[in-house]
Amino acid sequence: MTTLHTALPPQLLLLLVDDHRIYLDGLALALRELTSSTQIDTAQSAAQARTLQQQKDYDLILLDLNLPDESGLTVLRDWQQQQIASPVAMLSASDSGHDIQQALKAGALGFISKSADGNVLREQVARLLLGESLPAPATLTSGEGPTPRQREILLLLAEGLSNKLISRQLNISEDTIKTHLKTLFQLLDVHNRTACVNAARERGWL
Repeated sequence: MTTLHTALPPQLLLLLVDDHRIYLDGLALALRELTSSTQIDTAQSAAQARTLQQQKDYDLILLDLNLPDESGLTVLRDWQQQQIASPVAMLSASDSGHDIQQALKAGALGFISKSADGNVLREQVARLLLGESLPAPATLTSGEGPTPRQREILLLLAEGLSNKLISRQLNISEDTIKTHLKTLFQLLDVHNRTACVNAARERGWL
């Protein structure tokens, strides 16, 4: 457990809202590891989320952008007007800059990609619980994402392949790989391969 996690209060109460049961169960499983006494409520619709929110004061609510009965943005805007105490972050598989802007404008403390792995997810949620806001994804801050070739390189980088093996698999030179990596490092504001992969996952590129 990282220092970030040990700084959290031992007891946490979270509300997770998503209409996909399998994803919801996996999300709950990953976040139960935050502390020794993390309690999690789940909802699969906006109506269920509204009911639970009225009954309890949550330390954090993770709210899906697209719900079957109502938009997550509409729910968030209503909660902001009601001035609920619980902080809210949005969940989505979308990497649309418009969706991200709308969520942050509506009052979300962060925008969490559904493609984030368990470790990245726990780190992001821990930061939110400690009162931080998540940095805006690169789709907002830079206005650009990886090219198709850079995405291919990222996928192979995430598998732990060396530059030489990546160049063989993609049939391009090692110098070209290095050039693409340099661009990705600058785009993601990182300085090594591991940080590059982690940052790419946070932005939903992997």
